Formats: sequence, structure tokens, C-alpha cells
Amino acid sequence: MDTLAIKNKLAFIGGDFREKIESFHHKVGQSLQTNVIGPMEKGMAAAKLQAPPSHVVDGVDLRVLPKFICYKAALLRERLSLQFALALIVGAFLVLFITSRFEVSGLYTKLRSKEYILAPGVQDFTPVSPQMVPDSHVFNAAMDFLQMFGTFSAPNIAEQYTRLSESMSPELRVQFELEAQSWRAKVKEENISQILSIMDKEIRSANNGFYQVTAVGRKDTYANGEHLGSSDVVIEMVLRLIPPQAGKRWYLEITKLTSQDANAFKTKTNIGGNK
Repeated sequence: MDTLAIKNKLAFIGGDFREKIESFHHKVGQSLQTNVIGPMEKGMAAAKLQAPPSHVVDGVDLRVLPKFICYKAALLRERLSLQFALALIVGAFLVLFITSRFEVSGLYTKLRSKEYILAPGVQDFTPVSPQMVPDSHVFNAAMDFLQMFGTFSAPNIAEQYTRLSESMSPELRVQFELEAQSWRAKVKEENISQILSIMDKEIRSANNGFYQVTAVGRKDTYANGEHLGSSDVVIEMVLRLIPPQAGKRWYLEITKLTSQDANAFKTKTNIGGNK
């Protein structure tokens, strides 16, 4: 009996102890389930299930879209304005360059333009270019001056010498008119006429706008239609280039004009050569 009672008592104690242990496990489990701190309790935004805002589409905030469009439009307008301004500047420089080239071309054409002068005794026009005087122009001018100086008659000597003096330098014109005054009076008084025939001539250029003309001629003198005789003369002239002037046939000016007997000229030349 005692043994049975002891067993029963031990069984009762064991069962009660088991219930207490199970009750303790149950309480501990509930406590762990209610007190465990998870991501939600830590406040992590990534763990929260949130719906995207209505103004966000595919990660793009539609609220900044108008500002972005305005920025792009302003940037495009600025680029177009810069391109337009650059095009205007380039166009202005291009127009200026073309205009200047046309102006330079026009000036060059005028510089190289030709003047056409009808020489006395010549039935065709002689082309003359600035900066370049053809020999024919100098030759025809020299022959014209020589004929006006050496060929005349009583009625036309005043006109001949006047025309000749118009082609002289101011200093030579004054000297020539003073020296020719008595000779003109004598020609008119004695009805003298003279014809000059050029037998030889030489024209040398000094390369500085001056030309030395030396002509050997024969002059036949008449008085009242009667031949008085012939004599050989040497005429020396110095011509200088001048700008073309209205009313003047030649653009050459006489700066020196002398006439002397051929024998005296030869003697003078020989003496000068011997020196």
C-alpha cells in the first residue's frame, strides 16, 4: 500500500510538473511572438508597402515636366538666335569682301584702262595705257612740236607759236614768247614762210618721265614766194610726261627747246667730245 501510494503521489507530482512546464513554454512562446522587433517595427521605408504617387510615371515626376520643356525651349531658342546672329555676321563680312573685291577690280581696270588719242597725220587711233607710254605716242608728239616750231608762214605763225607754247612748261613759255616776239614781227613784215624737213631724229628715254629729242632737219626759207635758200639745223627738245588734261592732244610737256646751225652743233659736239 505504501508503495502504491508513493507511486501515485509521484505520478501526481510529475503530471503537475509537466503541466507547469508546458504552461511555461506556452507563455514564453507567446511572449517571443509578441515582442520580436521586425523591419516594420524598425521603421524601414523599404519594407513598407506603399503605392506610387499619381504624378510619378515610370519613375518620372510629371510635376517637373513643364519646367523641363520650358528649359529645353529656351535653350533651343538661344542656340537658334546665336546661329542667326552668326549667319548675319558671316553674310555681312561676305558682302563686304565681295564689294571690296569689285571695288579693287574696278580701280585696277581704271588704272589699266586705255585712252585713245588721234595723232596728227595718223589715220588710226593710238592706244595709250597709264604707266606705259608707247614710243609711237612720243614720236608723234615730237614730230608735231617740230613742225609747229619749224614750219610756218606769215599768216599763221602767231597761231603756230601759240599752240606750241601751250605745250611748254611755264618757265619755258615765258622765255619763248619773249624771244619769239621780234621774230614774229619780222616774219609778218617781210612775208616770210619756212618749211622744215626732218632728215634724222633720235629720241632717248631717261626712265624718269623725261625724253631727250634730237632732230636734224633742213629748213627752206621763202620771202614773198621767192626761195631765199636752205640751211641745215639741229633742234633739241626735252619732253616731260604730264597727267592728261582736257583740251590737250598730248600728255607731254616741253621743258627745253633750242635750235642751232648743224655745223655749229657739230663743232660744239666735237669740242665737248675732246674734253
